[in-house]
Amino acid sequence: MTLFPTLIMLTFGLALCALCRWYEARPRELGRVRLPTMPFLALGVLLSVVAAAHLVSLATGVPLKSRYGP
Repeated sequence: MTLFPTLIMLTFGLALCALCRWYEARPRELGRVRLPTMPFLALGVLLSVVAAAHLVSLATGVPLKSRYGP
């Protein structure tokens, strides 16, 4: 993956986190059930962390390695 798709993934992850945070901070109406936002927030954080790690690997030239893989 090159720099441009990585930046798009980072932007999407951060935007998803911001949207979920904004949705949770809104005042609630009594008696109305909201959509669950935790899975989307977790997905946004995961995308952001993976994209940031990939940006570091693109900048340094050292590929990401798993601790548990071969």
